[in-house]
Amino acid sequence: MTNRGGRRGCGQAGAAIIALLAAAIGSAEAQSAPVDGRWRFAISPYLLMPYMAGTTGVGDLTVDVDATPGDIFSRLQFGAMLVAEANNGTWGVALDGIYMDLEQSAVEGRLSATAGMQQTAVELTGLRRVTGWAEVLVGGRLNLLSAGLATKGLQARSREGDEAWVDPYVGARLQVPGTGEWVVSFRGDVGGFGLGSDLAWQVQPRVGYRFSGLFELGVTYRVISMDYTGGGAPAFRYDMRTYGPEVGFTFHF
Repeated sequence: MTNRGGRRGCGQAGAAIIALLAAAIGSAEAQSAPVDGRWRFAISPYLLMPYMAGTTGVGDLTVDVDATPGDIFSRLQFGAMLVAEANNGTWGVALDGIYMDLEQSAVEGRLSATAGMQQTAVELTGLRRVTGWAEVLVGGRLNLLSAGLATKGLQARSREGDEAWVDPYVGARLQVPGTGEWVVSFRGDVGGFGLGSDLAWQVQPRVGYRFSGLFELGVTYRVISMDYTGGGAPAFRYDMRTYGPEVGFTFHF
């Protein structure tokens, strides 16, 4: 069964973070970001420690997944995560990539099952600054998913399928001004719109500390949700929420 209490908890925590961030922005003096036309670059390898809760299906076999970071890392075959950004103070472009090869315990009705997934997500985002502390964004997320599902027991079944889709999205990124070496920001986006997923959304509150002009350590709490149904043969279902903290080291130049 999926962890509905955990999902509600994530939603409440996200709402509280958004409210605190909005209050901080409202009480801070607005400052303009440097707009000198010079392009600045940032590269951030990061580690996501995810929970996964939801449903995935191939053909007539659908399983429920409810996994913790311990579950995921104990079965993780390989993972790679990196984000890169170029920004000149007015315009920006960012590329974010995640790859995970893992196998998770699952359930199908009352039967034990396994869900093996090779998952790739690549985001390309364009940003436009509208105030000193706010940017609007538009982009697309390419999702590539290979799933192998299997039940256990006397009536064991297995199904395999591959699916690829693109979720367009729009959103915003806000940064609290006047925090010195600390960097406090929030990013949110919503998309899919039935063109890829029926609905896809993401929130990323973040706190970073700038040790120098070159190095920054950041901690983010990321929640990404996708509700996708593919009509191919076999039919494909991916209704999953992935959430948890991520830690990254950013190199500025």
